[in-house]
Amino acid sequence: MISHPFPPSSPESSLPESFQLLREQFRKHALEVRQVTFETAYKQEAYLSRFLLHAGADCSPVELFNRRAPALIADFLSRYAESHGAGARRWMHLSLRMFLRFCCESGCLNRDLSALVPAVRMPKMSRVPRSMPDECIAALAGEIKGDSPADRRDAAIVSLLAVYGVRGVQIRRLRLDHVDWRNELIHFPAAKGGRPVNQHLTAEAGNRLSDYIMHARAESPHPEVFLTLTEPFHPLPAPCLSWILRRRIDRLETGPPEGVSRGTHGFRHAFAARMTGRVPFKDISDLMGHRNPDSTLTYSKVDDIALQQAALPWPGGDV
Repeated sequence: MISHPFPPSSPESSLPESFQLLREQFRKHALEVRQVTFETAYKQEAYLSRFLLHAGADCSPVELFNRRAPALIADFLSRYAESHGAGARRWMHLSLRMFLRFCCESGCLNRDLSALVPAVRMPKMSRVPRSMPDECIAALAGEIKGDSPADRRDAAIVSLLAVYGVRGVQIRRLRLDHVDWRNELIHFPAAKGGRPVNQHLTAEAGNRLSDYIMHARAESPHPEVFLTLTEPFHPLPAPCLSWILRRRIDRLETGPPEGVSRGTHGFRHAFAARMTGRVPFKDISDLMGHRNPDSTLTYSKVDDIALQQAALPWPGGDV
């Protein structure tokens, strides 16, 4: 199994060697014992890195966790909740619970502290999805102007996210043979139990994609379209795509509003918002690759005009 490194400037790469070893052991345990997918193991490893950075490195992991674990966990989760939404907190809590159980089983902890990390509940239809504003997407696309491999790759990624509203995992799994240049079609593989998405290859997306493939994509035996920029060249790991987008968005003079995802979900919500009220509901569900129409239902809440028309007058209020 290849260990995919984080981008060179990513903070996760600054972990001390003892903590890096513990993190790698946790990933190996997830793959071989819990038998999760590589993407899930790598994603949990990325979330765990943030906790380990917060923990500090003034002693060995065994000494640190047994001496400060309960207070450390409570402080970290409190700080994390201040700046992250329910989705990120759900992944963080899950990853940390799995890690604490692993530490108890491996002897790093003398007791199981996973109960200190509560589950994050996310009721269906509990909130209105917040989308990346179209002007922010346009500014982001305009900001990536260079001819470097990073600029060409990132411009193609942003274009595909904006035009098709697919998930980040579908961008990372996109292979060279998924693009039918002759018939101007593009195929995105299924993700999260949904359906694959087959779409017309627009001129904008096609031009960005071909520019990257022809002039910036490294030679590699991997069939995936998007690769890392440094050797050994390999497909983008799960956290890398969000890191790329956040780094690009942070450069904008005016970023997205507070509460809007700076990862791929912001683009997906924007795509659904543009379609809602203009395209039949079934077509939106197909375009987003949803197998269950209920998954698309949440986006009906972004159609403000239709919701205003559906609202009933308040008894005794002005007509």
